[in-house]
Amino acid sequence: MSDITKRVLLYTFTALTILCLATFIYFLYFINTDVTLQIGGAILVVLIIAAWLFFERRSTSYAYKEEEERDINRFALIAKDGEREKEWHCAGVSSFLIGKSTPAEDVDIDFSDTQYCELVSNQHALLNYSEGFWYIEDLGSVNGVGIKKKGDEYAMRLKPFVSYKVDEGDVIYISRAKLLVR
Repeated sequence: MSDITKRVLLYTFTALTILCLATFIYFLYFINTDVTLQIGGAILVVLIIAAWLFFERRSTSYAYKEEEERDINRFALIAKDGEREKEWHCAGVSSFLIGKSTPAEDVDIDFSDTQYCELVSNQHALLNYSEGFWYIEDLGSVNGVGIKKKGDEYAMRLKPFVSYKVDEGDVIYISRAKLLVR
């Protein structure tokens, strides 16, 4: 299940829960006249809100731990046979220009001497590190950039000049070349 689907389901569940809670409170205080039920209902509402806040905070702390554990160290070019052909380490690096080096300009991830040379533009894509995360951006390349998120079945083609977040285990497609995010 994709992150977007999970978020939609979570927001739908939250909205329905709030609607049910509002209906319960309306019944409790505007239709019901029994004071004992009103006090018991108020205690129940407070307990439900406290439980929701507890689980929300707990899930948020797990999300932070999960993000902390995702530490991208390198990008690896994967050959057709599945072996690693080249690796680029990213410790202390804030960006990588992906493409082919020319006499006029060098790139950081160079495909000049690979089997994908003819499919890669001189300035094909850009990897940027910002606020603890890596992002990939297609620089208007001819053959495009794609990303296959970890756990997804298919790759998504990126829109030119739009940044997309990259996570450990994702596969970045520079035309037909595969860069594994490790």
